[in-house]
Amino acid sequence: MTAPTKTHPRKAESLHKQIQCLELRRAGKSYHEIQAATGISKSQAQRLVVQGMEDARAQILASADDLKTEEISRLDAMLAGLWPDARKGHLGAVDRVLKLMERRSKYLGLDAPVRNSLEGGPEGSAPVSTVAAVTVYMPSNGRDAG
Repeated sequence: MTAPTKTHPRKAESLHKQIQCLELRRAGKSYHEIQAATGISKSQAQRLVVQGMEDARAQILASADDLKTEEISRLDAMLAGLWPDARKGHLGAVDRVLKLMERRSKYLGLDAPVRNSLEGGPEGSAPVSTVAAVTVYMPSNGRDAG
């Protein structure tokens, strides 16, 4: 016996129940309330919601990867156009190439994270001090203060 296809009536009904469960959950309903509204068990309602959220998450991640690939491709095309002038030393082209490189690094996560904390240094090092100290130097010129 073959597995039901996406258009099989049983599969279609399951997808309909999943959509219904997801909509109710988005509306803030508990799994007990979803059970009452749909006529399915509480555990089945939870399973359908969890599976629907996992499917949505996978779709979003795939879309984000596709978008990132498209954006990097655009940057590469712009870089190819600017590269000859940048190699010749045209400062405007060099500046634009550097901007493109920065953007590409951000997309790909190539830059090291920037630390903006004043709490302290790496483990084992002294904390950063925010107290200012003033040292006054008074040269000795042979005069007595007295």
